[in-house]
Amino acid sequence: MTPFLKTSMATLAFLTGFGGLVHGQATPTASTSAPVYNPGPSLPAIDGNFQYSLAASEIVQRGGLGEYQETSGSGTVEYLSRSTVTPFSLLYSGGVLYSTYIGMGLQTFQSATASQGLVAGRWNLGVSDTVSYLPQSPSTGLAGIPGLGNQGATPIPNPTVPAQGVITTYGRRLSNTVNGDIQRQLNGRTSLSGSANYGFLRFLDGNGYDSDQIGSQVGLNRKLDARTGVSLNVQYGIYSFTGGTSFTTKGANVDFNRAFSRSLTVQVAMGPQWVSQFTGFALGSGTSVPVSSPARLNLAANASASYTHRYTEVTLLYNRGVNGGSGTQTGGLADSVSGQVQQTIGRDWSASTSATYTRTTGLAATGTTTSIYGGAQLTRRINRDFSGFVSFNLQHQNINGSLTGPYLLQGTSQSYAIGITFSPGSVRLGQF
Repeated sequence: MTPFLKTSMATLAFLTGFGGLVHGQATPTASTSAPVYNPGPSLPAIDGNFQYSLAASEIVQRGGLGEYQETSGSGTVEYLSRSTVTPFSLLYSGGVLYSTYIGMGLQTFQSATASQGLVAGRWNLGVSDTVSYLPQSPSTGLAGIPGLGNQGATPIPNPTVPAQGVITTYGRRLSNTVNGDIQRQLNGRTSLSGSANYGFLRFLDGNGYDSDQIGSQVGLNRKLDARTGVSLNVQYGIYSFTGGTSFTTKGANVDFNRAFSRSLTVQVAMGPQWVSQFTGFALGSGTSVPVSSPARLNLAANASASYTHRYTEVTLLYNRGVNGGSGTQTGGLADSVSGQVQQTIGRDWSASTSATYTRTTGLAATGTTTSIYGGAQLTRRINRDFSGFVSFNLQHQNINGSLTGPYLLQGTSQSYAIGITFSPGSVRLGQF
């Protein structure tokens, strides 16, 4: 992964959540419309960095739906403006996937995030849009499709994107989340912040429950010293599903973040989360019989640690809270732990690995679902523009409860991939 790609992903994460200032139980929420680009003679010339890469790979899939082969062609585009007043960034990954599995054939996949910020005096504003079209549950890599050669290049997860922690092996899905953030600096150490976003998840083949998420968050932030900050946040969210059922969440948490050194930063947030009573459904026996879910009070929490030193990058994440149910049920309470390690080895080699463990209990379904997915990739630079890679990815899921369905993974699925990537150096726009 190039230094520019690392920078662009960090900027995307910042613009979609204002970094450590708005951490906490972020809930998907509504937003105003996207800003309108209105070019004119008074605007400054566009100048920034642009980079792209193309990859081709051959993938062998075992388990899940059976054993079959996939051939992929994909591309990634990154753009990062150089403006400190109106920062803009774009990250796109997409391509085609041909599968020998009966009924799948040629499929496409797309994933993109665009973010626009505005820094004006004591005010910081930002708006972002994340859209994804996938033939299966997202797992590793920029687009969520394993075996494309960008293992370890996954941006920091956006907590407002509809969660898909329960793994489904097939089911075309479209998700979109629009997020808006605002922050007002009251003095040198204190600021007020707020966010609003709206997200949806749609299953185009009818293999899951469609859902919508709306919510908002307000926070008071205090910088204790140059390395330490605390925040108090309150949140409100609405989750609605196919069939008209819905529930609401309310919560508050305290956030603590500290940079222990230039290499290590840690953030922890926790607090109560209240879920309203509702009547819901779950794939399987619950599709015909409504299930009553009583009102409940949960502990919601999230934590992260990031370590960077020379040629090593390590990221650890933990999240606990209510989500939309991954299209398999109307709401779930999930505990999720994920980690990622990237290592550069000399001039020509690099390695990366990542793993995620999620335990989901349905709000309107019996039993729990535990899922594990992750992978490892070894990359070798061939010359200035080309590199080759091999990767291994694994998915394992155990369903202990009422969930059933032909496309729910039960057991273990593995994939092996080999491929080549063309990635020329970044281009400085405005200097042609």
